[in-house]
Amino acid sequence: MSFREARLKIKRAEKHIADLKARIAGLPDSYIASIEIDPNGIENIKHDLSDTKIATDVALIVGDAIHNLKSALDYSWLPTIEKFAPSAVNKSSKFPIYPTEKHLEDALREREIDIASPHLFSFLVSEIKPYDGGNDALWSIHKLDILDKHRLLIPVINFVGIEDIELENERGEIIRGFAWGTTDTPPHFIPIEHGLHIKNKGKVSVAVLFDEGSPLEGMEVLDMLSLYPVYVLNIVEQMESFRE
Repeated sequence: MSFREARLKIKRAEKHIADLKARIAGLPDSYIASIEIDPNGIENIKHDLSDTKIATDVALIVGDAIHNLKSALDYSWLPTIEKFAPSAVNKSSKFPIYPTEKHLEDALREREIDIASPHLFSFLVSEIKPYDGGNDALWSIHKLDILDKHRLLIPVINFVGIEDIELENERGEIIRGFAWGTTDTPPHFIPIEHGLHIKNKGKVSVAVLFDEGSPLEGMEVLDMLSLYPVYVLNIVEQMESFRE
């Protein structure tokens, strides 16, 4: 295992994130706009999502990206302890990430890393801080990787709004507007006041968010995931410089 391999894993994660960006960018065009009359005779603009695979596709891409980032961390850990604490090496050696600073210290002491390499022990605990509240990026990657082993990281597709709606009144005047966002699942209906003629049904804008129960609940998937290769590369470089 080498730091070159860790970097290759990061590159693979970046490829997944690029795929994710392209997949999400095409999402607004997957909404089909039509006009429907409800049972009360009210005219509605209806926006429905034709892309039924988006949630599953995003979940699979996110899971693959997260797994590659976690693997990059593991790949940087093994050559480090092989050099400084070879007695701690085993088949399940992974980059140490724990719920608290105390859990981290206890785990490192149990493997006698504090004795084999006090410098490495201090480096992890005081600088990298791979625990909840110490390094948020590492903790989120760790938790998401665990979650993905048990269920797909299905996102919430949060309907942000519909822009550029144009209506015409009886005097031929154009009324421009938009619809407020909702987290309801599509289709979305916009009731139109009687006497107004629909000139432009509008265009949907959406945000793809992490779902409830995720360590990143409510945050935009692409925004957060795009930051993580930078964080992981920084850790890999720190581990590499530590060995020099």
